[in-house]
Amino acid sequence: MKKLILCAVLVGLSTAGIAQEKKVKAGLGYQFGMNFNKPGTKNIERNGVGVQNSLGLNLQFGLSGNLSLATGLEFDFESFKYGIVTKLPTYYRFTDTDIQKFEDLDTTNSIFQLAERKYKNTFVTVPLMLMFETNPIGDFVYYGKFGARTSFLLKSTMNDSGTLYNDGDLTKPTPSENNEMRTPYGNDLFIFRTTVGLAGGAQWNFTGNTNMFAELGFYYGVTPVHVGGSNQENMTLFTYDVANPTAGAEYYRFKASQSQLCLKIGILF
Repeated sequence: MKKLILCAVLVGLSTAGIAQEKKVKAGLGYQFGMNFNKPGTKNIERNGVGVQNSLGLNLQFGLSGNLSLATGLEFDFESFKYGIVTKLPTYYRFTDTDIQKFEDLDTTNSIFQLAERKYKNTFVTVPLMLMFETNPIGDFVYYGKFGARTSFLLKSTMNDSGTLYNDGDLTKPTPSENNEMRTPYGNDLFIFRTTVGLAGGAQWNFTGNTNMFAELGFYYGVTPVHVGGSNQENMTLFTYDVANPTAGAEYYRFKASQSQLCLKIGILF
């Protein structure tokens, strides 16, 4: 038992020594962001500014001198809206809350004419940023960051406003909303997202090794918001001219890029 206690003490001391040497800090953070989506097609327009709420673990590893590596694991809950501005009405077919792809159109006669769509998405994000700190000025350390935030899509649902046509009859419209709608995973939103950006902030050492921080950052999306490609089999949205049915349906995808302005606050130990 004495040997076990001695080993535990030695391991604890060595771990503390390593942590002190590397200046490792860990804590929790909350981030509020505004999403600015820029449409890449004339078929849609941005409807207002989207919102992001993020919670997660924040880690800071001292590298050398005043240089650190900031990383962690965060969960982003975000939303944004589009208005549909196609020359011809945009439709999709659906079953319950599942929006059908082109190749599945023979499975349902429920048709929805889309006027506005709100996305509600959940991402898991791993930030990886270099952090440049000043020497302590009183109880404060000021810093700047540069790097990337890499995200993976966990879940996406859509709240749609428009007109419902029962049994595929386009002559009998009913104003309606389709909430919590879904497309097949990876069919609409790009499941992998990378943003690069800059942030600046300050840490306040208010007691012992406990620090509170606040920072403001701007991030530009390197990857597209939506899946691209011209494979009609995987598309869900189409325009259709009721007055000229022989022209048939024309399928398309949303296109957009995204930038974010974010305020993050948190605590580090």
